[in-house]
Amino acid sequence: MNDILETKKTSKKIRSQEMQDSILMSENEKNRQKDKKISKKNKIITGLSIATALLAVSTIGLGVGFAVSDSQAMRYKTELENSYQSNFYSLVDSVNNLETKISKTINSTTSDYQRKTLLEASKNASEAEIAVASLPFSQNDIQETVKMVNQISGYTSTLAEKLAEGESLNNDDISTLEDIEQSVLSLKNQLTGFANKINGGYSIVEASMDIDTETNSFSRSIASLKDNDVEYPTMIYDGPFSDSVTNTTVKGLSGDNVTKSEAKTNIEKYFKSGASATYVGETNGKFKTYNFNVKNSSDENLFVQVTKVGGHVLTISGAGNNGQATIDIESAKKIATDFASQNGIENPQVVWSGSIENDVYLNIAPTSQNIVLYPDLVKVKINLVRGDIIGYDATSYFTNHVDRTLSKGSLSIDDAKAKVPSKFTIQNARYVLSPLDFNREVVCVEVEAKEQDNTFYFYYNVENGKLENVLKVIQTDNGNLLM
Repeated sequence: MNDILETKKTSKKIRSQEMQDSILMSENEKNRQKDKKISKKNKIITGLSIATALLAVSTIGLGVGFAVSDSQAMRYKTELENSYQSNFYSLVDSVNNLETKISKTINSTTSDYQRKTLLEASKNASEAEIAVASLPFSQNDIQETVKMVNQISGYTSTLAEKLAEGESLNNDDISTLEDIEQSVLSLKNQLTGFANKINGGYSIVEASMDIDTETNSFSRSIASLKDNDVEYPTMIYDGPFSDSVTNTTVKGLSGDNVTKSEAKTNIEKYFKSGASATYVGETNGKFKTYNFNVKNSSDENLFVQVTKVGGHVLTISGAGNNGQATIDIESAKKIATDFASQNGIENPQVVWSGSIENDVYLNIAPTSQNIVLYPDLVKVKINLVRGDIIGYDATSYFTNHVDRTLSKGSLSIDDAKAKVPSKFTIQNARYVLSPLDFNREVVCVEVEAKEQDNTFYFYYNVENGKLENVLKVIQTDNGNLLM
């Protein structure tokens, strides 16, 4: 499989290079009287845009061999930057989840739960590898990192198979997992530091254009991500990509296709305080969308995707203003639920909130029979300085939302609380539909509990009382995360 994948990668790279060379030659001929530095920069932007189109990130048509205007190049650059940043944060999430799953495995005492977390770790490692492949790294600079996450995916999968056959993890297995945990923790810390640079205005596109021999500035900045010489069993070197990382069928979209004009009208209608939208292209992936650059009433620039089916806002990404907050968190919750409701989210309710400086992060989910539907989660980010929505992600909702027949089973909330180890202090409990491994959705009682300064969430199956999952609140410099 690796040979096939490498052949595909090489073929893509050659085709992308040929296309870029064609554009560069045309640009040089047409602009040879211009300043060389400016010409080179614009041509690289154009080349990167074409490479992105080839990878199906966007379907914006580019005329091969024809000159592209400065304004077009800058528009492509903005869209490309948004795509790269989205892929980078996917990498951060995958590595964070990977570190947590390995930690849970090491500290668990039951084989069933260890197998579950190992399978999840294998999936997280594969997701991290895919995210790396979607970023403009120079191959020579990151091959050690790719090799590391590839090996982790294979190793954790191998240990899960061992547990499935009735064996247990031995001391050598645990020791290797502890070494892996330290390597992943180092990778996590470096990525978190780099995320702070991006939040401060660092441009991945600009850095990837700063080319020196066969590498670029972006690659050199993260070239120190290595495997810390962890010793893996020979059998899992160069393990394959995980076949389980596939697109899920979109279940939550219905209705007629909308036009570009109708999508633009929807955006300007949903932003009640006023906004102007400019069409910049389309995406034809898991979701087919029209893409817009949007300027809201606070003069902030946002990137917005609207689904072609139904005309719903799928994602919003942007940066908020600095300054004194003018609204509180309760007002932000109302802004978020009102926007979600108008955008087609049924009975949206805030189920979790957190804040970092001037931004509040909200998780919104529909409920059915007082059961929180976690698979249909919508994430919203609101800037408290102006009360603007600057982040929105409804992909889970429109992927998963269907009418469901649910039961609260025989496990009461009090019964679930009694199952939590006595060292914990119970904080809260409620019924939830929890997404689990192998695409399962199970109604559980979610019990929030504290032990010293640590907060955990326990999920007990309402039908049989089985512990299905445990989440731990992880405190980070960028707020608290549930893992």
